[in-house]
Amino acid sequence: MHCPQCSSDLQAAVYEGVPIHTCNACGGEFVGGEEFGRIVQHRKEAFGADLTAAVSQRKPTFGHTATQPTRSRYCPACGQNMKLVNYAGDSGIFVDRCDVCGGLWLDHEELEKVQIVMEKWADEAQPQIQAIAGELEKARRLAAERTSNTFSGSRFAFVNALINRLLDAA
Repeated sequence: MHCPQCSSDLQAAVYEGVPIHTCNACGGEFVGGEEFGRIVQHRKEAFGADLTAAVSQRKPTFGHTATQPTRSRYCPACGQNMKLVNYAGDSGIFVDRCDVCGGLWLDHEELEKVQIVMEKWADEAQPQIQAIAGELEKARRLAAERTSNTFSGSRFAFVNALINRLLDAA
């Protein structure tokens, strides 16, 4: 396999117990789609402070930015044209993804940046969910009431019971 960025030969490597291919010339990495999923689910003990700080200060970025270059890269695994995508839709980390085989090309340190983002989101998710738990439960109850087939439009229980009996008979 050849690097889609600089055309150097890719070297087989293992990253966090997962097989990947790396480019010793430019530092890029090619990861299969399934393997990528296993990597981002794994929690690395620590990343460099500078890299962590740089990624943590990012604001959500949707779509492509004007500063993001247009480029055409070919998948090292299957040779098809890869698409530039914003990882997770708003991370601001742009990776090249092959729609045919699902492989991803990540430029130097992008794999680590994706892991930092995923770990940060995982750390922040539980407290945020707990903060809105009451509102979520209220919304669930309201949705259940709205989807119930029981009529309760009258303030008189016997009227509601009569209408429900008529609806059941129909």
